[in-house]
Amino acid sequence: MGNCVGRVVHVVDKIMEAFSALILGGMTLFIFVQVLARYVFKSPLAWSEEGARFLFIWMTFIAGYVGARKGQHIGVELIQNLFPETVRKGMKVLCDLISIGFFIMVLYYCCAQWDKLSAQTSPALKLPMAFVYLGMMLGCLGMAVSYFLHIFEILKRERREDAS
Repeated sequence: MGNCVGRVVHVVDKIMEAFSALILGGMTLFIFVQVLARYVFKSPLAWSEEGARFLFIWMTFIAGYVGARKGQHIGVELIQNLFPETVRKGMKVLCDLISIGFFIMVLYYCCAQWDKLSAQTSPALKLPMAFVYLGMMLGCLGMAVSYFLHIFEILKRERREDAS
């Protein structure tokens, strides 16, 4: 990865990590308010439950990007480890390509439904449902880019190994 691109990716990674932590904090606060309202004041709040649910969706996809960048997604490597290193690299590239295809497909269908999502609002918060799906779209875009960068790194390492 180029030095400039590497710095941009590093900054985006840090922003997404902080954003993920902020979302988790907001979700925790919403749930605390809900428990307090329900059990102390005997008056449950619909907006806090809905807000926590929407933040959970955002956190899932934003933290998914962070996990993809750090290489922390779950993978079954039992079969991969049975093969020589060169085959393993090819399998990793293939898996990354399949993941990229999946995330691009999710992005495509979210974009295709954008008008409907913008018109529909959530019951309690009256937010456009497009807002909820925006978190999914950002996370899927980030994960697709992350897996693309991972493929780029594998191929770059392979080229360096061939040169030496």
